[in-house]
Amino acid sequence: MTSKTDNNIIKEALDKLCAHPLFVNSSVYTRLLTYLVEKAIQKEDIKEYTIGADLFGKNYLSDKNDGTVRTYMYKLRKKLAAYYADQTIENEIIFEIKKGQYNLEFITKEKFKKDKFSPTIQILLKYIKSVNFLFLFAILLFFGIKAYLNQPPAMWGNFFKSSSNNLVVMSDHYVLMAKNQYGEEHATIYGKINNGADFLKFKKEHPDRSIKTTDFTLLSKMAPYSIYTLSEWFLGMNTHFKLQLESQLTLNEIKQHNIIFIGQHKTMNISSSFFLKDSKMFSIYKDGFKYEFEGQEKIYNTKHESKGKVEYAMVSFVSISPEKEAIYFVSNNDIGVMATLRNFTNKDWLKTFGSKLPNKKNKFNALFEVSGLQRTDMSCKLVALEILDK
Repeated sequence: MTSKTDNNIIKEALDKLCAHPLFVNSSVYTRLLTYLVEKAIQKEDIKEYTIGADLFGKNYLSDKNDGTVRTYMYKLRKKLAAYYADQTIENEIIFEIKKGQYNLEFITKEKFKKDKFSPTIQILLKYIKSVNFLFLFAILLFFGIKAYLNQPPAMWGNFFKSSSNNLVVMSDHYVLMAKNQYGEEHATIYGKINNGADFLKFKKEHPDRSIKTTDFTLLSKMAPYSIYTLSEWFLGMNTHFKLQLESQLTLNEIKQHNIIFIGQHKTMNISSSFFLKDSKMFSIYKDGFKYEFEGQEKIYNTKHESKGKVEYAMVSFVSISPEKEAIYFVSNNDIGVMATLRNFTNKDWLKTFGSKLPNKKNKFNALFEVSGLQRTDMSCKLVALEILDK
């Protein structure tokens, strides 16, 4: 039993409720509500058949599917909800019948307000969480797509790792000082001399030549163009490279770096030991390359035609150790190097070229025919391809 004070509060609330326009003319609902309040005070557990028998004379033993009580309870809940929705009504105690139940409960107005707004808050919190989740998902999706679209082509993958050590090697010409017939000294280049050993050999063979070494070398016009192209390519992948001249390159540097060689094969020193070393088809021949395979032999050498000069360039993608790779862009003329480098730093072009490989990560030697007079007006056609790791 509840206390006498509680009973007075409950009776006052019940009288006030039954006098409200929602109930004053509904004897069925005031009677039902009063019945439920009395049972609640007595803490008596009631069932559907109890209400049916006590108030409506229903015998659920004979008709278990009778929905009279359920209908009245449903409408009573709606009336109570409408009554307590009126903000002008002050209630010290609230009558609550939870959905699916028949027992009435007494709750304080503080708990009622908390319970009333909790679902809204919960829904709002769920909404906020859903929005945050969708926002986070959208961000992850955006960066995922961006990362996928920005991922490097397969042959450049090892160069664009965050931990990669990359070295761009620029071929440079060995420069000598020679005297002319007037005794004047001038800088000159000898095709057969590209290092100290070559110089000593040449001097031994031609002791009468008045030549001596200098402390500088010469780079051709492909050097600035190629560095600019590579800088944009590497910056676009958020990575970098160091720079070295072929004349100063050491074996230790080759072992410690991924190598990108840019230049002419006639200026190679230590790089000549690695370029085309695994090829079974290609070799250097005069100003170009020789192709030999299954009894066939072809010479690809620089030639001059009515429409301009045609030259050949080799792009060689090889492993120089289990962890390091190298890409050689080699031609004896500037335009061949610039044309092939331009293509191999173009994602769309690389996709087309990659379709010619059995596997996108295959190592290869690729020979290209290049023609054109201006840097921006060049054709570059693949004429022979050797897959190194079938």
